[in-house]
Amino acid sequence: MFAFCRSHWVGVAYLALNYALFLQRYMLTLHVTEHRSLFKKEYGLLNYIIPYVMCNFYGVPSGFYRLHHVVMHHVEDNASPGDLTSTEAVPRNSLPHFVRYWTRFWLCTWVELPMYAARKGRGGQAAGCAACALGYWVAMAALWRHVNPVATLWVLLVPFFVSTFALMFGNWSQHVFVDPDQPRNSYRSTYNCVACPDNRRTYNDGYHILHHLNSRLHWSELPQRFIDTLAAHDENDALVFQGIGFFDVGVMVFTGQLDKLAGHIVPCGPRQQARSREEWVALLRHRLRPAKARPEPPAAASAAAPS
Repeated sequence: MFAFCRSHWVGVAYLALNYALFLQRYMLTLHVTEHRSLFKKEYGLLNYIIPYVMCNFYGVPSGFYRLHHVVMHHVEDNASPGDLTSTEAVPRNSLPHFVRYWTRFWLCTWVELPMYAARKGRGGQAAGCAACALGYWVAMAALWRHVNPVATLWVLLVPFFVSTFALMFGNWSQHVFVDPDQPRNSYRSTYNCVACPDNRRTYNDGYHILHHLNSRLHWSELPQRFIDTLAAHDENDALVFQGIGFFDVGVMVFTGQLDKLAGHIVPCGPRQQARSREEWVALLRHRLRPAKARPEPPAAASAAAPS
C-alpha cells in the first residue's frame, strides 16, 4: 500500500486518525520507556522498537530522543545555554519567541545535538546521533524518489513537522513559569498539573516537578510522592494547577489569561493559602520574565548523565 497509494486524501485521513488516536499515547510511552526500560535485559533488543522503529512514524527521527531528552534535557535541567531547548532566557509569553524556538529545533537539532554530545565528552553518542540523522534523510530522499512521494510526505515528512511543534510546545509549556530568581530550583522551573484528564493517558506526566526531581521514579508512584512532599512544595512556592494540562496552560499564557489560570492554582500549604488571587497573578507574571543564562557545568560532570 505504501508503494501504490498516491492519494493525498488518504494521506490526510491516515495522519489525522493516527495522530488523533495514538500520538499522545505513543509520545508518552516513548518518554517513560526511555527513562525506565520496558523489557528486561534478556529481551533487551525489544527496547529498540519504540525509539528506533516506531518513532519515525510519529515524527521523531531514530536515535534522537534519548540523547535529547534523557541525557541533555534532564541533566541540564532547562538551564541555558546547556539545554538546547531551554526556555529560561526568553520571555515565555511571546509567540514570536516560541516560533523561533520551534524553528531552531527542527532546523538545527541535526547539527546541534551531536555537537552537544561531543562537547560533553560523549563521542559515541555524538557519532551515533550524526549517523542516525544522515540515515534519516537518506532514507527519506530514497523513499520520496524511488517508492512513493505522497506516502513519504504523509507518513514521514508531515509528521516530523507536526510532532516537533507538539514536542516543543509541550516543553515550552512545561517550563513556561521559571522563577528568574531561582531558575535552578526544580520546584520553580516547572509545575504540576493534577486531577486532569491528560494524566490518565500520559503516565501521570502532569507531576512534572516530581519527574524533574527524580526522573527514574515510576509513574505509578508520582501521586503518592506528591502528597508526601506537599510541605516541600509549599516551602518552595511551587505551582500546582488543577483540572488542566500543559497545553491548556501554554494556550492561556499566550492568550493573556493569567487571571483564569490563577483560578486553577491549588495551594499546597499554609504559606500559599494566604495568597490572594491578585498575588497569584503577580507571581505568574513574575515567572514569565527571562532568567539570566548560566555557565555550563564542566564536561566531566555532564558525562555522568544517564546512559
